[in-house]
Amino acid sequence: MLRVSSNTSFTIGAQNINARQADMLTVQTQLSSGLRINAPSDDPVGASQVASLNSALGQLGQYQNNQSAAISVLNQGESTLQQFNDAMQSARQDLVAAGNGTYSDAERTSLATDLQGIMSRMIGLANTTDATGQYLFAGSKSGAAPFVQSGNQVGYRGDATPQSVEVAPGRLLQTRLPGDSVFAKIAGGNGTFATSATSTNTGSGIIEPGSVSDPSKLTGDNYTISFSGSGSALTYSIQNTTLNTTVATGNYGDPTTLQFDGMAIKVSGAPAAGDTFKVAPAGTQSIFTTMAQAIANLQTPASTPAASARFTTAREGQLAAIDQAMTHISLQQSTIGTQLNELDAYQSLNSQDTLDSKTQLSHVQDLDYAQAASQLAQKQMSYQAALQSYTMISKLSLFQYL
Repeated sequence: MLRVSSNTSFTIGAQNINARQADMLTVQTQLSSGLRINAPSDDPVGASQVASLNSALGQLGQYQNNQSAAISVLNQGESTLQQFNDAMQSARQDLVAAGNGTYSDAERTSLATDLQGIMSRMIGLANTTDATGQYLFAGSKSGAAPFVQSGNQVGYRGDATPQSVEVAPGRLLQTRLPGDSVFAKIAGGNGTFATSATSTNTGSGIIEPGSVSDPSKLTGDNYTISFSGSGSALTYSIQNTTLNTTVATGNYGDPTTLQFDGMAIKVSGAPAAGDTFKVAPAGTQSIFTTMAQAIANLQTPASTPAASARFTTAREGQLAAIDQAMTHISLQQSTIGTQLNELDAYQSLNSQDTLDSKTQLSHVQDLDYAQAASQLAQKQMSYQAALQSYTMISKLSLFQYL
């Protein structure tokens, strides 16, 4: 025969009341928070899914922040490079104007002063900072101005380390370009080779930048074009000074287009016997060096035929170098445009992934209010029943009948 003491009855009754109260409070908490899972014990499997989805949303949020920051930096970089190209176009116009044969030394000096102002503006653009005060074109040394000017000489004190940010899983996108690759490592001359006049030339011969006539025949060697004789008997000789061989010889007529080893170079005017021109691989040169050379050229008197020829040859080379720089900067802008298009695609994908994750999260943890309200009513009824049962049990004592 099972005997149940009054103490056991009271204990069981109290436990039943506490359990029903806990159930009711759980539903009330859900209704208050709007969440089905407020503690891991509410749904261990669901809680694990919630933690995973929240982690994914946090990562997507970081990617979104990185994408927005990258877009801001790249847009500013693109705008800066466009302004830089505009400045180079202004410099080019001044150099074209300097070719006017009626200009005096004073007028060319005035153009040199204008070029100095343009050069200062270009340096300022190369030292542009973003909204956080970091320099756009300093590589990893973005805390200090990358370009330093001393007179017309400009030095680079940034580094060659590109700066990237993760904009998608496993995708690092370069946002800050090293200034030396943008403004310094620019192909000189016509992009393949460069021509120049020897400073000791006494004739009025002019050599143009030239062009590539047959890429397959290019050697990348150095050449010297020399002249001998005079008048109608003036001849030229082209020496490959790298191999120490004679490439071509012939009679000179004004003008003459020399074609050798895949190159076509026009020479005009009246070179004197002993005058020479140089042809060398283009190499690379800073746009600021080109500007400094153009300023120095404009400041040099060109009152004699020989000085005028040297000025013209140098000016033609500087125009070609500026054209190369403008093409180079435009390619950098094109690269930035491609990166911005890529970021637009990543932003769209990121937005869709975020929406999908939030939808999944809502499905797992959000509360069905109608169902929860019904459950609360049931839990309250159970709680009330437990209270009433306890009240009745507490009266079951022999003392009530004595």
